[in-house]
Amino acid sequence: MTSNSKTARTLSRAGVTVALALLATGCSPPERPLVAIGRGPDGDVRTLLHPCSDDDRIREVVLLRIDEKGDKADPANLGDWSAQLPGTASGDQEFSVFSLPKDWQGTAGSATTLAPDRDYSVWFVVGPNDTVRYKGVTSFTRADVEGLPPGQWWADGKAMSRAEFRAHADDAC
Repeated sequence: MTSNSKTARTLSRAGVTVALALLATGCSPPERPLVAIGRGPDGDVRTLLHPCSDDDRIREVVLLRIDEKGDKADPANLGDWSAQLPGTASGDQEFSVFSLPKDWQGTAGSATTLAPDRDYSVWFVVGPNDTVRYKGVTSFTRADVEGLPPGQWWADGKAMSRAEFRAHADDAC
């Protein structure tokens, strides 16, 4: 084998590796800070979803409790859920993390509190059929929500007003 053929094969492998890396990163939908967590006037923990456009149909919303300690979960504490929105749902959506709107398909369970010392994540996907154009995401803890002053929402790792959240989300789009 000549030195030129070794070089050509090495360059060919490098090109394939770069192409595969580009394909892999091109398939991941962008994640944007389009979800906020707040408290309603009655103290209920609320979620606010803000898609990039009022025409963007939110296909699915998911709440995950990240349980790193692995201990037995208290049924009163919020656990994972997933819900599909009706085909007519578009624009901002606000709802309780403990009970989903009637026309959504899914079940939030019977939890009444957030677990202490646990991280939560809420995300939604936008896109037709099985295609995901982008994801709206946020992460929070019970302490983040309990520490919010009235009228404030937790998004992208900080407290902000509803207007600030919408402006922040619009900038992310």
